[in-house]
Amino acid sequence: MPKPKAIVDPARCQPDACPEGACQAAQVCPKGILRQDAAYEVPYTSSDLCMSCFDCLKACPRKAIRKM
Repeated sequence: MPKPKAIVDPARCQPDACPEGACQAAQVCPKGILRQDAAYEVPYTSSDLCMSCFDCLKACPRKAIRKM
């Protein structure tokens, strides 16, 4: 069975709620797999590269990242 991965739920993500539109969860991703191309944009992840550390789940104040 494959390990669970982190994915962003765009319906719950509100980048404007993060300080200066910078995704707090993307900032804590140890390998930069969760990325945000520009401030105020919804971040995304390459789930096949996710290490399953789930630091991003803890960092997201909107609970917009979940295990899949």
